[in-house]
Amino acid sequence: MLELDRKQKVILHLTWIAFFLTFLVWFNMAPFNTTLRTTLGLTAGQIQILMICNVALTIPARIVIGSLVDRLGPKKVFVALLLYSAAVTFYFSMAQSFTDLLISRLLLGIVGASFVVGIKMISEWFPPEKMGAAQGLYAGWGNFGAAAAAFSLPSLAVAFSPENGWRAATAFSGVLCLVWAFVYHRWAHEVPERDSEFRLSLEKTIEITSFKDLALEILLMVPLYGAVLIFLWKLSTPPTLLLSTPVFWILSAATLALFTHNVTRCLRFNLPRIRGNHSGDSPYEFRQIAILSLLYALTFGSELAVISMFPDFLATTFGLSMITAGILGSSFSFFNLVTRPGGGWLSDRFGRRRTLFLLVIGAAVCYGLMSGITSAWALTRVLGLTVLCSIFIQAGNGACFAAVPLIRPDLTGKLAGVAGAYGNVGAVFFLILLSLFGPQSFFKWIGIYALFVLIILLFLKPFGIPDRSNPQT
Repeated sequence: MLELDRKQKVILHLTWIAFFLTFLVWFNMAPFNTTLRTTLGLTAGQIQILMICNVALTIPARIVIGSLVDRLGPKKVFVALLLYSAAVTFYFSMAQSFTDLLISRLLLGIVGASFVVGIKMISEWFPPEKMGAAQGLYAGWGNFGAAAAAFSLPSLAVAFSPENGWRAATAFSGVLCLVWAFVYHRWAHEVPERDSEFRLSLEKTIEITSFKDLALEILLMVPLYGAVLIFLWKLSTPPTLLLSTPVFWILSAATLALFTHNVTRCLRFNLPRIRGNHSGDSPYEFRQIAILSLLYALTFGSELAVISMFPDFLATTFGLSMITAGILGSSFSFFNLVTRPGGGWLSDRFGRRRTLFLLVIGAAVCYGLMSGITSAWALTRVLGLTVLCSIFIQAGNGACFAAVPLIRPDLTGKLAGVAGAYGNVGAVFFLILLSLFGPQSFFKWIGIYALFVLIILLFLKPFGIPDRSNPQT
C-alpha cells in the first residue's frame, strides 16, 4: 500500500503504537462496567455517567493539545501525554469510591487528545499523495487499542480475584504507557526542516481569511461548549446529583464566560487580519473543516459511544459473561486495523468527497437496523450487523483525516484539534441520549444524525493537493 523509506517506517510504527497504548488506557474501563457494578456496588446510572466522563474533557483537550503540537512539536507532546496516561491510569486502578472513579475517568478523557498529536507527526513526515494511506494506517492501528482493551484486559483480570482483577489489568495498561514514553523519547524524531517549514503561533485561535469564515468559526464553538453545559447538567440531575444547583450555575456561568472570552479573542485576532488582507495568510475555506468536524462527530463520535456501551449492552441483552461480552464487544473496533487505513486509501484512490458519501450512507442504514436489536435476535446476526456498521464508520474516520491535513498544512494541529474535539462532542451527545432513552433510541438517533451529515456533505468541495514546498498552501 505504501512505499516508505526507513525513517518514515520508524516514525509510523513508533507513533501508531503510542496512539494504540493511549487508546488502550482510555478504554480500559469499558470491559469492566459490569464488574464495577458488582464489586463496587455501582448503579447502571453511575456507569453511564462514568462513560460520559470518559469522553467529556477530550473536547477541550484536543483543541488545546492541537495548538501545543503546532507550537512545541509532536514528539514532546506525545511523550508527556504517555507519562500522564500512566499516572492517571494508576490512580483509576486504585479507586475506592465512585468519586475516585469519576475523577480518574474525567482526567483520562484528556488522553483521547493523543490522536491529534500523531496526525501532526504523520503529516510532517509523509507527502500529500501518501497522506490518506499513512494517516489511515496510523489511526486504524492506533484505534485498535480500544478493541485490544475489550478482549485482552478481561483475560488478564481472570488471573486474579473479581475484586482485584480489573485493578491489575488496568494498571498493566498504565505500565505499557510508561515504558513507551521512554521508547518514543529515545527513537522518535521531528522532521529536520520543521523549524523553518512550519510556522508556529502562540495563539490558540485559528487564522481565518474572510468574514464568512469568521462567523462560521464562532458558530462552530457553540456545540463544543454546549456539550460541556449538557455534561454539567447531567451531573446535577438524578441519578447522579454530584453537583448542587448553585455549583451547577456557577460552573455553567464559568463555561459561558470562557466561551465569550474565546469568541472575543477570535475576533481580536482575526478581524485586523481580514480587514488588512494580511499578506502572510493563504486563503482557505474554513467551511471545509466545519463539515469534516460534523462528519467526525458521526464517525468517531458514534464509534466512541458504541465502544463504551457495547460490551455491557451484550452482557445485559444476551446474558453473557464478562470475558465473552468483552471479546464479542471488541468486534465493533476490531477491524480498525484494516478499515480505517482502507478508508484513507479509498479516499486517495477515488476521491475524498465521493468516498465519504458512500460511507455515510452505509452508516445511516446500519444504525437504523441496529435500533431494532432485541434479545430475540440471533447473536450472530447482531455481530454481523455490528461489524458491517463499524467498517463504514471507521473507514469514514480514515477518509475524514485523509482530508484534514490538506486544508492548510501549517495549521494541521489546530484543525485536527477542532475536528477531533467534534468526535468527542458526538460521543457526549450520543451517550447522553443512551442514558435518557436506552440502546434502541441511541442507535436510531445516530442513524438520523447520519442523514443530516449526508446532506451537509453536499457542500464539501473537492480537495486539491497542496504544494508542500510552500507551507502556506
